[in-house]
This record gives sequence, C-alpha cells and structure tokens, in this order.
Amino acid sequence: MSLQVEAFVVGPLSNNLYLLLDDIAQEAVLIDPSIDSAPALAHMRDLSNSGVRLTAIWNTHGHFDHIYDNALWKGAFSVPFFMHQGDEFWLERLREQALWMGYAPPEGVTPDHWLTDGETLSVGTHRARVLHTPGHSPGSVSFFFEAEELCISGDVLFQGSVGRTDLPRCSVSQLQQSLAKLVALPPATRILPGHYDPTTIQQELATNPFCQQLPRPDYSNQETH
Repeated sequence: MSLQVEAFVVGPLSNNLYLLLDDIAQEAVLIDPSIDSAPALAHMRDLSNSGVRLTAIWNTHGHFDHIYDNALWKGAFSVPFFMHQGDEFWLERLREQALWMGYAPPEGVTPDHWLTDGETLSVGTHRARVLHTPGHSPGSVSFFFEAEELCISGDVLFQGSVGRTDLPRCSVSQLQQSLAKLVALPPATRILPGHYDPTTIQQELATNPFCQQLPRPDYSNQETH
C-alpha cells in the first residue's frame, strides 16, 4: 500500500503542483495549487468521478505562485486549506503579489487551519509530519512522510540550490537552520521541491554547496532499510 504522487509542472514560473493519493482509502490531498492549474484540476475531477475524494489543500508557503489557485480548488471541491500563520502577511497581500508580477489578482480565501510545527496530517492511511522550515518565508513548511521516506520541501531546498532570500521577510539565518533540519532526515529521503526536479537528502549533502556548509548529520542512531 504505497502513497502515489502525481506531479504537474504548471504556470509561467514552472511550479510543481502535487496530488498525493492513497488508492486504497480513495483519498487525495493537493499541495500548492499554482497559476494555470486547470490541467491538474481536470485530472482531479476524473479521479473524483472514479471515487477518489480530495480531502484538503496544503500550502508550503504563502508566495503567490504557490497559492494562486487556492480559491479555484476550494470552490470546485469544497475542501479546507491549510498553511502556516507565519505567512499570513503574504496571504493578505495576494492581490498585490499578483499585480506586482503582472498577473490578474485571484480571489483570496481564508485558511481553515493554521499549521504548526510537529503536527501530523493524513493522506488516507499515510501520515505526514509538518516541519516548520522558515527562511524563504516566515511560514514555510515541509511535509515529511517518514514511512515513505518522502519530503515535500516547497521552496526551501532544491536540487543543487535553495530558496531565494532576497525577498521581503526572508531570513538567511532561518534558512540555514531549516536546511539543517532537512538534511538531518534519513539520507534516502526523496525531496519533492516547489520547482525543478526531485532529489534526495543524500544527493544534496554530496553536491549542494548550501548543504555542504552545514554540520554533517549523525546517522548512527537511524534505522537502515
């Protein structure tokens, strides 16, 4: 019984939108509905017609390219959406963010639940731990599925790089602390970022200069599989 991950590259900024699916429980979760997410929405409608129920929208952070279509999906499927309150500033300025980048302002929606560090979320029978990973934004979070060795990292960690810190409310020191938290995950953990290709913790420790600057994690007490 595995967790299925369907990735869609959408919008002018090539955002990764993820649908996570437990095909036994017939439940799904959407992560980061970006601009131009209509193809993914049409696919979810097909899944819904076959009995799959979308249960929630999870946002990794509040930058407009990750939350642009929240209202579209919430209206289509009547589901709650979750994000960290640290990015309430960005959520309240969704219109300004969109106009600043040259896009029509989308409809704004209010979160149904504020995420907190360490809480557990579910996709059917699969469990994810919320990791507060600020730096790229104050409310950035990652979703870690320990049993599946999978982490959705938003714009915190990329293949060979990290999220930018030249935007308002970014913090280099917080990003370094968040990276240290992520690289302490098991080395085989797959990283699904908000942009670009998937990677692993092991690969980033070996090749990512931002991760190589961090103290090396001690894996001696971690189980091997």
